[in-house]
Amino acid sequence: MKTVFVNTVPGLRETWPIEPMSKHLPKWINIARQDYIQNKHTKKNHVFRCHGIADLYKAGFVIRSWHDVEVTADENNISIRRPNKLESEYAVDVQRGDDIAKFIPKRPWSSKSILKLNTPWHLISSTRFLMLPLPYSDDHVFEACPGVLDPSISTEVNVQAYWNKQGTHLLTAGTPLCYIIPMCEQTIELEMRDATSKDLEWIQKRHYVNSMSFNLNIQKIKQFFKDFWKD
Repeated sequence: MKTVFVNTVPGLRETWPIEPMSKHLPKWINIARQDYIQNKHTKKNHVFRCHGIADLYKAGFVIRSWHDVEVTADENNISIRRPNKLESEYAVDVQRGDDIAKFIPKRPWSSKSILKLNTPWHLISSTRFLMLPLPYSDDHVFEACPGVLDPSISTEVNVQAYWNKQGTHLLTAGTPLCYIIPMCEQTIELEMRDATSKDLEWIQKRHYVNSMSFNLNIQKIKQFFKDFWKD
């Protein structure tokens, strides 16, 4: 099965598509490259020659913010404001530090609440993906929470983020949010498309399967995913 990013909001694919991490290198890498070129004759060890870092930027894809959101945060709480015309089904959520996010460790400087940025993307793949913060980022306003995205359990591409800045900050559309890396050795064949009738059928049906019980039936969901996309 190919890895397919399905978008349910027309216009998003053309405006803020899923892109390889190699297109979103932090600024410090170009600065390091120039320094390495200028001082290559010294033959000293240089961070620009670190394969562990260089290969990291070749492995996966970047998920970006698909709309502006104004975030106001303090030590305990986060509140948000977004464009008025934006459809509410893709709302930005806050996982409160005294509720669902209570037991998740935070940086000493982070808000105790966690920001959840929902996107209209769905990932259809037989491969699981690591969801990671942007590696060696220039910006430390927020940091994506790590996790595993298993499309056979949930195809939704949503980003949870530690929020590290107190006061008000505008997170603009197109801002890289997180890095996802396929958990396999094979080369991933990537496709992006607006949702087809079958994609929309899947989204509608998976909503029922996810909602039918008080406790999520993961084995039932996995089998449903496998049967639905087997062709």
